[in-house]
Amino acid sequence: MKKLKVISCLLALCLTAGISSCGASNNSKSEGETVPVKLAVWASGAADNFNKAADEFNSRQDKIKFSVEMQSGDYGQFLGAKTAANDLPDMFFLSPYSQVQQFAKNGKILDLSDRDFVDKLYDNAKPSGEYEGKMYAYPMCQEMLGIFYNKNMFKDAQITEIPKTVTEFKEVCEKLKAKGYTPLAATYKDSWTINHAFSCLQGAVLQDNMDTWIEEMNSGNGSFDVENSDLVFNFMDIMKEYSGENYMDADSTSGFNALATGEAAMLFSGEFSLLNLASIDPDLPIGLFAVPVTDNPEDAKLDVDVGICVAVNKDGKHIDQTLEVLDYMSDNTDTNGWMANTADDMGSATPCMEYKGNFSADYLEDYQKYLDENNVRPWVYQQLASGANNIIADTVQGYFANSKDKETVLTELDSKYKDLVK
Repeated sequence: MKKLKVISCLLALCLTAGISSCGASNNSKSEGETVPVKLAVWASGAADNFNKAADEFNSRQDKIKFSVEMQSGDYGQFLGAKTAANDLPDMFFLSPYSQVQQFAKNGKILDLSDRDFVDKLYDNAKPSGEYEGKMYAYPMCQEMLGIFYNKNMFKDAQITEIPKTVTEFKEVCEKLKAKGYTPLAATYKDSWTINHAFSCLQGAVLQDNMDTWIEEMNSGNGSFDVENSDLVFNFMDIMKEYSGENYMDADSTSGFNALATGEAAMLFSGEFSLLNLASIDPDLPIGLFAVPVTDNPEDAKLDVDVGICVAVNKDGKHIDQTLEVLDYMSDNTDTNGWMANTADDMGSATPCMEYKGNFSADYLEDYQKYLDENNVRPWVYQQLASGANNIIADTVQGYFANSKDKETVLTELDSKYKDLVK
């Protein structure tokens, strides 16, 4: 009789709470059922590599179906709509620092502090995925922003040393122009490329004052108009002067192709721009140097920072399986895993932890030298409030289009950013 009473109570509890919640969790599945895990990413040229890495994971087991979904539209709007509908993907890309902090503060992403990858990360990469001392996102890769250049064209123009000052940089542009080359590839039709450029230039004039300036900006008390702001606009003037005719008609794709096909000798961008080169002329010798904004050679530091963070939806339906995928993505010992397929080729961003790949190139050797000499600095815009990149991109683009002068740009940047912070 006691056993019957116990069984009756258990049945009653299951019926009251719902059969799905009796002895099961949101990670349960029927025998033989494949659990889907989706990673949402913003549009880029890395789609094929991401898909190869996902296929490799799927080939190793039959319990989880891992897929990467590329969002072709405005990624920020995509995340906003998904957040409002409480329908975020299992995993998704976030911009480092401010966007990670925003989603963590709002309780939308999972605390990942206990995952194995945390202890493997480079120390300078950790802050990009942290909030209030905890790790809320996986810093997937480091990216480099600088001047990529065609070494053959430099040699032909008898340029034997990379420029380390703004005066030397203009001299290089003149030598290339004299040989009939377009010195700089234009990408300015796409405003996001201008955000990257302005961030590098602002960081160069801020130097050791960057942390203080960012703190002041994010408290609503700072200004984009800083000491030596003239140097920022001076370099942008050089970019306009040596980017060829009709430079505002050139988007990022045409600019990337211009370097790859030899139409231009230099490109102010990130390593992702070389994905085009990989398919056009992978043997073309491309070097890399830091953007020289001042006439002090010591100020020429390469802009290196975490480019992508991966977060896990705290309310996801298959968290255990999603974490299994994340462990696969962050395994730096897997010789044929995620990193081997996404971070070991021309144009791929490097992992935020030690990883020994097979690919080598001139620009990577230059990059490693800057790292070894600790001659790098973080990207400015990523540590500003979320949305600052759009404000910078759209406002500064007006300067490139000659529709706004320096004073107008700085005034609009300050006004729009203070509204954003509020």
